[in-house]
Amino acid sequence: MFAAGKMILSSIARELKVSRQSVTRWYREWKNGGISALRAAGRAGRKPKLERRRLQQVDKALRQGARAHGFDTDLWTLPRVAKVIERLTGVRYHPGHVWKILGAMDWSLQRPAKQARERDPEKVRLWLTQRWPAVKKTLGDAKPGSSSRTRVASRNDLPSGAPGRRKARPRILIHAFNWKKMSIRAAMGYRWDGRRAQLFFQTRDGSYNSESLIQFLEDLKRELRGQKAVLVWDGLPAHKSKEMKAYLEQQRNWLTVERLPGYAPDLNPVETLWGNIKGQELANRCGEDLAEVDQALRAGLARVRRSRRLPFSFLKHAGLSF
Repeated sequence: MFAAGKMILSSIARELKVSRQSVTRWYREWKNGGISALRAAGRAGRKPKLERRRLQQVDKALRQGARAHGFDTDLWTLPRVAKVIERLTGVRYHPGHVWKILGAMDWSLQRPAKQARERDPEKVRLWLTQRWPAVKKTLGDAKPGSSSRTRVASRNDLPSGAPGRRKARPRILIHAFNWKKMSIRAAMGYRWDGRRAQLFFQTRDGSYNSESLIQFLEDLKRELRGQKAVLVWDGLPAHKSKEMKAYLEQQRNWLTVERLPGYAPDLNPVETLWGNIKGQELANRCGEDLAEVDQALRAGLARVRRSRRLPFSFLKHAGLSF
């Protein structure tokens, strides 16, 4: 590359997937000593105790499963892998170093997905293959240019930025934050044609119940200004209470409700949203009070809201698409 006249070091670094500092060092060596100066000096340090043939033997043994090697459960842990390596090769490793060996063998950490015993896979399949296409068709029947959405939210949410509408001023709720418990309700809103997404959220003292959720939907009605919406939510008791059913019956002229199958939180993109924020803004956070937690939470939600990619990534992760 240097001889061919390609002198933009940063582009070379991106092409070779190395650091710019390495390319700078190589260029300096090439300029002083030519091609011969770039020849590899060989491996530095001690040679590995397990050669490639031994690693292939370990890999084959691990693929047999932990039960095949006398363990009670079919779950590999670092100490178990260390024991198998010692049995097969005679080489003893600390469990902490075994992780590096597994990485060299292209093994990675796998956490088993948790599912409720009451979950009905057939109902989940039918919802994905029949009900979700019907929901999309309902959204598609909306008048072009409208902002029918799934899981939209309330007046205390982040402001709407839909085209053709004056951008709303942020609504700020000031309080002393002497809450003992904070509940949050978030909603991912997707436009009828799948070209735009919005994130809405609301926090409150205590827990949500039928009364507060009905107020939530009333706020939503004012936010949409008469436009129709499809609301997709789960089987929370407050979602199917007598009060909520009576209210929804009176809102059928603008609101269509679609219920997710039971015990299937993986179909809800908001669950992936929480995982994203818990892994970043809320990771390892021990707040002194709820105000600090609220501030971090809002920062994470604002980050997601600024992204054009993340909301649709959450939807795709749930197995849904437009």
